[in-house]
Amino acid sequence: MLVGAPPIDEVLEELSLMYLSNCKVFPWQKAKPFLQTLESQHQLYDKTVRHPMAMKFPMASAFVKMFIKSWINQVEDCEVLEEVYESFSVALTHTEPQIGYKIYTFDGGSHYHATKETVAMCSKGTTGLRTWQACLALCQWATDNNHIFKNKKVIELGCGVGLLGCVISHLCDQITLTDYHESVLKAAQHTLEVNSVSNGTVSVLDWSDSCDEEDSVDIVVAADVVFDPTLVPHLVTTIKRKLSSTKDADEPRVAYICSTVRNKETYSTFLNEVCGQGLTISEIDLSRLKCVYLFGTDTIKLVKLQIQPGAN
Repeated sequence: MLVGAPPIDEVLEELSLMYLSNCKVFPWQKAKPFLQTLESQHQLYDKTVRHPMAMKFPMASAFVKMFIKSWINQVEDCEVLEEVYESFSVALTHTEPQIGYKIYTFDGGSHYHATKETVAMCSKGTTGLRTWQACLALCQWATDNNHIFKNKKVIELGCGVGLLGCVISHLCDQITLTDYHESVLKAAQHTLEVNSVSNGTVSVLDWSDSCDEEDSVDIVVAADVVFDPTLVPHLVTTIKRKLSSTKDADEPRVAYICSTVRNKETYSTFLNEVCGQGLTISEIDLSRLKCVYLFGTDTIKLVKLQIQPGAN
């Protein structure tokens, strides 16, 4: 082992997490030591393709085939493990290659969270059937700051497949996952069921409907919901309405909104709308956030919103 290199078990665990989350940019350079012999390949195989969680929640076959093809191409001075070819043959028989489970953990493996997602960026007329970077960041931040959610009643806006709600369900007293698209709501419900979440519910919520039920909540959360400038006013109005739902609260209600800033103008529209509707806004520093699933150069912002004293 190189001086200063992480322990081999630590590297293997990272590779395992990358596979389970269907990471397309798999760190094959780090995997090289596990491709040198049949014995070491078996170690990697048991932590990826044959991982117990992967066997319980099958990955999208399109991803499995891509992973195994890369594996075979990476092997140089050794024959490829026979089981790898067998798994490739099985993947070829799947009838829905673009749909499968992704599995995440944000607390070192104490809790695994499985979500059934599409590998396509857009499916069934929505982008809500897959998990995006801001959601992963907020999942990690919430886990690292779990004390904030203890004994709290939480509502999530734009829940997508339900990963964030599933993660926070372990931290809070009760959580409601909301969205509008029928396929997304079904996916979120499925996520709660397969992860045995007993303190979470799924509900339809139209941001443009000012007559939705004013349930009492302590915390509002949302990830990757700032993308369409025409929806921003409705989003902010909904956040404000939820923060105002408890008049006799012992402590101020708060919202945590995490966004991938793909369009600066759209994000500025959101910030301006927040201020215009009488909410206070403070940015939370994510520079020290450590999440194995975050990669690339996307700018991710997390803000904390509250009702200004005296605001209507």
